[in-house]
Amino acid sequence: MSRKSLTSVAAAFATALLLAGCGTSAATDATAEIDPQATVRYATTYGASSFDPHKTRITSDSTMLNLVYDRLVHRDRNADPVPGLAESWEFSEDGSTLTLNLRQDVTFSDGTPLDASAVVANLRRALEPDSITAAMLAGVESVEATDAHTVVLRLNGPGGQLVLTLSDLPGMIVNPNAFGDPDKDAALVLDPAGAGRYTVVESQPGAQYRFAARDDYWDPEAVQAEGFEWVVMTDPQTRVNAVASDQLDAAMATPMSLDPADQQGLQTYVQTSLNNYVLNLNRTRSEFGKLEVRQALAHAVDRESVVETALEGRGEPASQNFPVGYFAHNEALDGQYAFDPGKAKQLLGDAGVPGGFSFVAGVSNLPENQMIGQILQEQLARVGITMEIRSMTPTDLNPAFNRGELDAILTTLVGRADPSLLLTSFYGQESPQNPSHDAIPGFREAMEAANRATDPDERAVLLGEVNAVVMNYAAMLPIAFAELGAVASDRLVGYEPNRVVDEWRGVGVAAP
Repeated sequence: MSRKSLTSVAAAFATALLLAGCGTSAATDATAEIDPQATVRYATTYGASSFDPHKTRITSDSTMLNLVYDRLVHRDRNADPVPGLAESWEFSEDGSTLTLNLRQDVTFSDGTPLDASAVVANLRRALEPDSITAAMLAGVESVEATDAHTVVLRLNGPGGQLVLTLSDLPGMIVNPNAFGDPDKDAALVLDPAGAGRYTVVESQPGAQYRFAARDDYWDPEAVQAEGFEWVVMTDPQTRVNAVASDQLDAAMATPMSLDPADQQGLQTYVQTSLNNYVLNLNRTRSEFGKLEVRQALAHAVDRESVVETALEGRGEPASQNFPVGYFAHNEALDGQYAFDPGKAKQLLGDAGVPGGFSFVAGVSNLPENQMIGQILQEQLARVGITMEIRSMTPTDLNPAFNRGELDAILTTLVGRADPSLLLTSFYGQESPQNPSHDAIPGFREAMEAANRATDPDERAVLLGEVNAVVMNYAAMLPIAFAELGAVASDRLVGYEPNRVVDEWRGVGVAAP
């Protein structure tokens, strides 16, 4: 069996993905007869901390939420924007407004019409200061409906990022009947109210979820299975075994699962994703307020050995926030923090801590993260830095860090629809995912310049400059990008890995 491997051609907003060296399989065979009554059974490493897209505190929740919420803008598998709940959109000539022309005859799962008033209510909620989405919608001054199917966003700042932003959490539309008071908001955390392909029929938070397809969904081609089961399995070998024994149709492929899958004759569909293993630092704790300390950490880590050991060679060392070949990658940063323990020790001396220091890092309990944590712990110890590991579940880890309870976390930043979303979410001064709340010199100005650009090539260069600003500040320590996708049986139909996140639109199971 051959491995299906995807690479991305560098171009703005993602260009065509090239399928390298692979044959045909049921997962990509459009002629396979699909069983419309089947259930796609899938396992991955996490569930959802909340079914409320605007008030959640974990952006990776968007992966599961894509099943139950449609967005104003959708993405194709190349990450380009395509019509979603908005059939079309246009900026005014002076860039002061973005007009969304909504699809008609769309309903929420309870039959309530989805119209412009519902979209306005959602976007206003997404702009509330306590919403995780507020920072992502920077530049939006107000939102109004001009008729039942037209919404106008009035801008007081750059808006080049907004189209793809609306394909992420900010563009997920909730039934307005399901929010607006404390009781409704609390219920929404566990019980979604969307206009998406599926509804939740059973939920065991953090363990297992069952979804049922909607008969009246506006895009029937996107629904090729009557049900979807989402099971949380953190151990890669367990996931592979479950697919091999026909307990599952597919499972998330992470580096440690690829060789076992090949050995059992399963299909593997992977590409280097935007998901980035990082050591995120609270710059108000430990010694992390000192630039030289943060730079010392960056020089103390041997990323090549992390990839070869923890990821079994199935990834790419991370010199910055975006991988090689992605349009926001800045080649000038590739050697900035080369592995150099001597340099790390010198910087610690410059920072006034020549004997080193200690800090507590929360580490996700996923196998790859645990191994990376142990490697970092050993490498940092060589330059005098003591890293105490506190193992935590993925759903507990990020909220604890965002509340300011940890010095650092070793986590995975999930790829986002537009680079500005990741940059703003983790480096923006007011973002709830930046517990440091420090003003990174030049960040706001560089971000605004990038978002003023609408030409793809110009915007790529300017986003690379934003990337340089945060890397010069050593705000976070990128470690590695992993090859991700799915391990699948030969009955899975229509699956291809996405550079951002898998959405499972149009995926089904072949008839026996």
